[in-house]
Amino acid sequence: MENTLTRRAALSTALAALGSSAFAVAPLNSLRPVARPAASPDLLGGAAAVIRSFSLKGQVSCALMDPENGRLLDAYLPETELPPASVTKALTAAYGLQKLGRDFQFITRLSLQGRVVNGALVGDIILTGSADPTLHTDDLVNFAKTLQKTGIQRVKGRLVIVDNGFPYQREIDSSQLPQANYNPAIAGVNLNLNRVQFEWARQASGGYDLSMSAPGRIYRPQIPSIGMRVEERAAPSYAYQHALDREQWSVQRAVLGKDGGRWLPARNPRRYAGEAFQAICAEMGMRLPSPTIVDGQYPDAVMTVEIAQKESRPYYEIAKSMLKLSTNLTAEVIGLTASGAPTLRQSASALSQFAQAHGMRGAVVDHSGLSDQSRLTAGGLAMFMAWHHRNGLADLLKPKILRRKGKPMDGVDLRVKTGTLNFVSSLSGYLTYKGKSLGFAILTADMARREKVKGSENPRGAKGWEARSRSLQYAILRDWLGHLR
Repeated sequence: MENTLTRRAALSTALAALGSSAFAVAPLNSLRPVARPAASPDLLGGAAAVIRSFSLKGQVSCALMDPENGRLLDAYLPETELPPASVTKALTAAYGLQKLGRDFQFITRLSLQGRVVNGALVGDIILTGSADPTLHTDDLVNFAKTLQKTGIQRVKGRLVIVDNGFPYQREIDSSQLPQANYNPAIAGVNLNLNRVQFEWARQASGGYDLSMSAPGRIYRPQIPSIGMRVEERAAPSYAYQHALDREQWSVQRAVLGKDGGRWLPARNPRRYAGEAFQAICAEMGMRLPSPTIVDGQYPDAVMTVEIAQKESRPYYEIAKSMLKLSTNLTAEVIGLTASGAPTLRQSASALSQFAQAHGMRGAVVDHSGLSDQSRLTAGGLAMFMAWHHRNGLADLLKPKILRRKGKPMDGVDLRVKTGTLNFVSSLSGYLTYKGKSLGFAILTADMARREKVKGSENPRGAKGWEARSRSLQYAILRDWLGHLR
């Protein structure tokens, strides 16, 4: 005879049916463990056979859960803690949805302080950020056009870049290679996802013309505080030196070829944005001083006059784009804004507590999944998806076509978030068939091989392992669907 459970109790106890105390989790509004029934659900049992047939090197963990009653339908080593990679962003999206709301907007403001005398501003121009991860060079062009309409041609004061107290972090994960543009700095003013465009063109003499810019549709402002030089050396391909007023890159000559370009991370994002704005204004005939960075609030904020602002799209749209494109900076900004914590580690701890209160096991150290130090379980992820089935998370996740022998499977709606690091692959979301939606998570990792290739940009064997891992994940989904049809 089955125990009769409320949805809250069922969700908080479903994984206990595996016979392990490791899944004693808390209800939504409390961190106290709750009592669990002894009854055990009948598992489908299909995933284990699929996993054995693939013989994937490393570890595999998965779980499938019914959000309506919290019943665990199938699982394989669901207590195993593995890096979630970018599946972490699904947790972050749900966290932001609860803390910030669907309609929250980031706002960047341009203000003036002082007076205009004969075309000169005797005072400051202030660019104040709220960490908008969608700020683009074209937005700075619009600010410059508004400034031009005031008649200001020069400034006898400062160009002030204000972060409004948002915590600055030079990079998300210190273990990444310096040229990894998906590992940018985080600040109160973030331009072009805090990436600078490095371009090179080989001269007839054999040398190179180099540029570091913040490209937009019309203007391509050069960034004087970010330098690059070409060096004859065996390794590394890129090297970086950091100072608060200067970023110096060097590149191995052999990797350049003839002409080309690539994005590199900008580690001084506020100065980067300020210099881009200064250069754009110069193109429009306005002379601005080099930017001054102010941590916290502008000291004379009550004496300023706002002349323009850029409002981001609503949070719901930003989060949906973040999950689709898997942008790390956006995830970190959302998490830090939602928590209000002073550091990334403290903010990640707040996200972990939120997720744990909703069924998660393990903890994360960032909001994007870039670090391999985060550890979650497939059982906890499936439970988290179950908690948030009715909270709008499914609508944020990317639709994916599930195929069998190359053909789309009819009547199936699959919403997923993928995650990939070298020799780490994750997949979590919702599998819906005939109106029945199920939460799932599948984690795979070969941590021994990952440890051996740290410091490599494209390690040998990683892409092949990832492809095989992804094939396994979708094979498990097809098997689950076959049991449910």
